[in-house]
Amino acid sequence: MNMTVWKRLFGAAGAALAVTALLTLLPIAERRMNNSQEGIAVFRTSPIHKLETRNLVDSMIAQQLKLPIRKADWKEGVLSVDLAVDGVPGRVDLWMHDLQQLTELAYVQTSNVHRLLVRFVKADIGGGRRTSMQAAADIRRTDDWLASKLTEIGGARPDLDSVWRERLRMSFVR
Repeated sequence: MNMTVWKRLFGAAGAALAVTALLTLLPIAERRMNNSQEGIAVFRTSPIHKLETRNLVDSMIAQQLKLPIRKADWKEGVLSVDLAVDGVPGRVDLWMHDLQQLTELAYVQTSNVHRLLVRFVKADIGGGRRTSMQAAADIRRTDDWLASKLTEIGGARPDLDSVWRERLRMSFVR
């Protein structure tokens, strides 16, 4: 074989090695680019300034409530949440913790919630989708006490304290 054939053969082998090296580096470069990009809100909590139907699920998940959410609804400035109390009947301390979390979401983190309705519900014995209400609270942005007492909701005992029962417009089903 003459020298030009060998040069071409080595050139082709060198080109094949260069292409192979580039192809193995592409996935590494792509991973680095993906890691530097912003995460989407479903996986990374982002601040919620206005509650909307499209961010309702993300905002509820971000609260990390102690009670399971049975239902959440958002309509025209009213946030309605049903919390399941099946495994914790009578644990008003847990109920109030979650009520404070929801109140802070509604009136501190967001600007467009005007009324918060929270129901504490228990599944009916039949095991179906029907529930029975154990308690309900109705808190409004216009409530005078909200600015000074919001941080105290978590420790409140509306089942024993009529002042808190009145503030929260809370009723219990016996």
